[in-house]
Amino acid sequence: MESSLQEYLPEALQAYDPVLVFGVGFGLLVLLIIIIALIRRSMRRARLRNRGLVIQSFQIAPLGRDAFLKVANPGTPITLLSLRLIGRNDLKVKNELTGQQLALSGTYSILLEAVGDRRLDANFQIELTFADEQKNHYQQLFSLSPVKSLSIKKKR
Repeated sequence: MESSLQEYLPEALQAYDPVLVFGVGFGLLVLLIIIIALIRRSMRRARLRNRGLVIQSFQIAPLGRDAFLKVANPGTPITLLSLRLIGRNDLKVKNELTGQQLALSGTYSILLEAVGDRRLDANFQIELTFADEQKNHYQQLFSLSPVKSLSIKKKR
C-alpha cells in the first residue's frame, strides 16, 4: 500500500506546477504573519497611550521665580519614581516626588523654583519616570511650550 502525494491533493491543484502552489502558499503565510504583527503592534501602542500621564496645568509665578505643575493620571494607578528637567539646570523641585502614588483620576502638584539669576520661562522639558501596578517602568517626556506629551516609552 504505497500512497503518493497525488492521491491526497485535489485534482485542481494537480494541474498547477508544484513550485507555483508552494510559492502562493508561502506568500499567503508571510502576508498573514505581517497582518498579525501589525495588529499586535497597534494594540501595544494603544495600551502604552492609555498608561501615560497628562499635564493638567503649568503656571509660572508673576515674578518668574516659581512654577506650578499639576500632573493627572487618567489611567491605572501608578507610583512616581523620578523627575528630570531637561534644558534647565538651575531649577529645584520643592516637594518630594519619589514614591508618591497616583490613583485612578488622581493628581499631583509639583512646585519648581529657580535657583539662579534667570527668570523662569517654558523653554525646558520634563521627563517623569513612573511604575504601574505590575512594576513596569515608563518614561514620559513633556514639553512645556506648548504643554504636551512628546513621548512615552517602556523601560526595560
